[in-house]
Amino acid sequence: MRALVKTAKGPGNIEVKEVPVPVLIEQDWVLIKVKAAGVCGTDLHIWHDQFPYWPPVILGHEFSGEVVETGSMVSNVKPGDRVVAEPHSLSCGLCEYCRQGLVQMCPKKRSPGWGINGAFCDYIKMPAQLLHRIPEGIPYELAALAEPLAIAVHQVAEQGVVHLQDVVVVTGVGPMGILAAFIAKAQGAGTVLVTGMGSGEHIRFAAARQLGADCIVNVEKEDLSARVAELTAGKGADVMIETSGAATAIRQGVSLLKKRGRISAIGLCAQEEIPFPWNAAMHKVLDIRFNFSSSYTSWGTALGLLRDKGELLSHLITHRFKLEDWEATFKLLEQEKGIKAIYLPT
Repeated sequence: MRALVKTAKGPGNIEVKEVPVPVLIEQDWVLIKVKAAGVCGTDLHIWHDQFPYWPPVILGHEFSGEVVETGSMVSNVKPGDRVVAEPHSLSCGLCEYCRQGLVQMCPKKRSPGWGINGAFCDYIKMPAQLLHRIPEGIPYELAALAEPLAIAVHQVAEQGVVHLQDVVVVTGVGPMGILAAFIAKAQGAGTVLVTGMGSGEHIRFAAARQLGADCIVNVEKEDLSARVAELTAGKGADVMIETSGAATAIRQGVSLLKKRGRISAIGLCAQEEIPFPWNAAMHKVLDIRFNFSSSYTSWGTALGLLRDKGELLSHLITHRFKLEDWEATFKLLEQEKGIKAIYLPT
C-alpha cells in the first residue's frame, strides 16, 4: 500500500512510499481500512522536526475507517463496523495513570502518526479497546473530526474552565481554536472572542463566526487589549483558551484576564521555552490548566455533537487531498488558506 512516511529525523524527510499492509498478530487489536484522515498541526510540526517522533513512521492520527479483521480476543467490534480510534496505542494498562483511566498520560503510550504507524495510508491496526463506533448518519470524512473535537470537549467542557455568561478569549483561529470557541459557546459562555492573523481572515474567520464566535479580532489590525476592555467594562476576560502556541499570544493573555481568571492551555509551542509574565499571573492569582489529548468520555460527547451538529461542524473541512498532493496541502494549511484538510484514500 502507499503511505505518507516520515523517513528520518530532521526537517523535511517525508515521502510517499510503498509499504506492507499491517499484519494483525495482536489478538486484542483490529485491522481497519482507512476511509478518511485529517491533517493535524502535529503533522506539520513533525514535518519541520518540531515534535517528538520515531521514524520511519507513517503520519496521521485523526482518522475514521471500517474494521476489516479482528484478533481472536476482540468482542466489542466486528468486520464491517464503522469506527474511530483514540490515539493512545501501547499504553501499558499498569502504571498509575492508566489505573486512573488517564491512558493519555501513560509514559509508554505511542500514538499513531508519530510513535507507531498512522493513518495516511490504506490500512492501520489499532487496539480494540480504543475504538468507538461511528453513529449512523455521520459520513467518514466528518467522523475524522472526532479526535480534535474530543480534545476540545475534554479541555474546555470536561475541565470546567468555562462558566455561564463568561467572557472567553480564544487565541488562535486554527481548527482547535474554532472548535474551542464552539464548545465554549455550547457551555454557556456569554461572549466568545477569537483572535487571529490577517492570513486567516478570509476562510478561518468566517468559519469561527459560523461555529459560535461572537467577535473576531485580527491582531495585526486591531488592539486586542482595548477590545477586551471594551467588552468587559475594563474588568478583563474570565477565560483565555490558548490554542495558537504563539509566545506573544501566551504572554499577552495574562494581561487580558481579570483577577482569578482562568487559562486553558491547548496549543503546543514550536520552541521548548518561551518567556512568561509569571509575577503578573501570580498577582492576579490566575488558574492555569495544562491539558493533554482527550479522555474516553470526551469521544462519546464528540461523536454525539458530530451526529447532532454535523452540518455546522462540516464547515471546518475545506480541502480533500491525495497522498501525492501532501506537500501542497501542508503548505496551504500553514498559510492559513484552509482549515481542515482530509485525506481520502479512494
